[in-house]
Amino acid sequence: MSKRHVAYVKPEEPSFLKKIKQQAGYKEGPTVDTKREDYGEVADEDLQDTEEEQPTVVVLKPGDLTAEEAAREKDRLKKEEEETPADLSSRILFKAPSTSKTASEDPAHEKVSKRKPAVADRKAKKQKKNKATHVPWREYRRIKGFKI
Repeated sequence: MSKRHVAYVKPEEPSFLKKIKQQAGYKEGPTVDTKREDYGEVADEDLQDTEEEQPTVVVLKPGDLTAEEAAREKDRLKKEEEETPADLSSRILFKAPSTSKTASEDPAHEKVSKRKPAVADRKAKKQKKNKATHVPWREYRRIKGFKI
C-alpha cells in the first residue's frame, strides 16, 4: 500500500445537522484545501502606501526636516540603492536579525564555552568527587561496627 497518495474523504453530514446549521446561519470555516487556493497576483497599488497612509511630518524647530525634504531624501535613497551594482566578488552572508538586547546587556544569554576544561581542572574535579564519596572498605567497616 502506497503512503504517498493518502487522502481524507469527508463523509456527508447527516440531514439533522444540516438543518440545525442552516437555522443557526453557520458558515463553514477553512478546510485543508484552503491553503492550496490561488489568490492571484498582488497589485502594486496594494503594496505601496497611499498619501493617507504616509506618516505625519511635524516641524517643531526651524532646522527640522519638512515633508517635501523627507520625500526628496526618500526618493534619493531609493535611486541610490537601485543604481549601486551588487558586489558579486564577495561572499553572500545572511545574518540573523538583531534582537533588542545584546548579549552583553542580558546575563541570561551569556556565551557558554563548548571546549573541555583544562586537564588540571578535570583532575581536580575527579579528586574532589572521589574524596567526597569514596570511603575505604576498612574505614567503612569500622564506622558501621563490623569486626575486622
